[in-house]
Amino acid sequence: VDVYTRLFALEGLKLDCLDNLPLTVDSYYDIILERNVDFLIIDFHLEKQVAYKGIDVLREIRKHDSTIYAVLLTDYELDDFADQFGDYDYELQKSEITSRHKDVAEKIKRACGLRKENLMYRAVEIKQQQETETIRLLQEISSKLDEKNNRGCHYGIYKKKTLGKLLKP
Repeated sequence: VDVYTRLFALEGLKLDCLDNLPLTVDSYYDIILERNVDFLIIDFHLEKQVAYKGIDVLREIRKHDSTIYAVLLTDYELDDFADQFGDYDYELQKSEITSRHKDVAEKIKRACGLRKENLMYRAVEIKQQQETETIRLLQEISSKLDEKNNRGCHYGIYKKKTLGKLLKP
C-alpha cells in the first residue's frame, strides 16, 4: 500500500488508505463524504479481512454516487470474471498496478476532472431551479399584493381637497 501511495503521489494523486475496514458496507459512503473522496482504488478481495468483497463496497457507494471513479484491483483473470464484477470504471490486476500506475493515474485525473465539471454543471442547474422557483414565488406574491391593492383603490380614503393637495407640487 505504501508503494502505491508513493507512486500515485508522484503523479499528483493522494491516496488515503483505510487501516481498519468497516464491519459493513453501509459505512463506506459516509467515509467518502467525510474525506471528500474523488476516486476509489479498491481491492476485490476484501473478504480476507471482512465479510464482504470490494465489489460490494462499490455497489453500495454507487447507490449514492454514480459519478465517483472506481478502479477495481483483483488477482483474477479479468476476461473470465469481468461480467461478474460490474459497477467499476477500470479493472486492473494487482500485479500490474506498479507498472501501469501512470496510465491509471491519467485515467483517474481525467475522470475526476469530468466529475468536477459535471458537479459544477449540476450545481448551476440546481441554482437556476432555485432562482426560477424564487421568481415564481415573488410573482405570486406580487400578483396577490396587486389584487389586494386594486381592491383598496375602490374605496375613497381621502377627501377630494386632500387628494388634490397631495397630487399638486
